[in-house]
Amino acid sequence: MTTETLVIALRIAGLMMAGIVMANFVAARRLRYRESLARCEVMVRQIFHVHCAYIIAIVGGLGVLCLGWPQLLLADSMGRVLSGFFGLFWTSRVIVQLTYYDKETRRNERGWDLFFLGVFLTLGIIFTLAAIYG
Repeated sequence: MTTETLVIALRIAGLMMAGIVMANFVAARRLRYRESLARCEVMVRQIFHVHCAYIIAIVGGLGVLCLGWPQLLLADSMGRVLSGFFGLFWTSRVIVQLTYYDKETRRNERGWDLFFLGVFLTLGIIFTLAAIYG
C-alpha cells in the first residue's frame, strides 16, 4: 500500500469523522437527550454532557488531523502507534454496536445501524492499515 493511498484514505477518514461530529448533534434531538436526561440527577446529566463534549472534541480533533496533516499519522513510530490505537478504537466501536446496543432499536433503525456500522468498520480498517503500512 503506497503512502499516497494511505494519505487519501486518512483524508476520507477525516471527512467521515466530521460527519460523526455533526451526527452527534442530530442524534441529540432525534433521541431526545434533553427529555431523557431531565429525569436524571443533576450530576449524572452533567457527566453525560461533559463526556459527550470530550468525545466530540477528540473525534473532531482527529478528523482535523486527518484532513490537514495525515502524513503525521504515517511519518514515524509515534504516528503508527496512534494509528494503531485508533484502529482498535474504531473497531471496538463496531463490537459495541453489535453486542451492547439495544437490538430492538437497532432493528427499528436498521438503515442508520448499517450505515454507522459501515462507517466505524471503514475507520477501523483505514487506521489499522495506516499503522501497518505507514
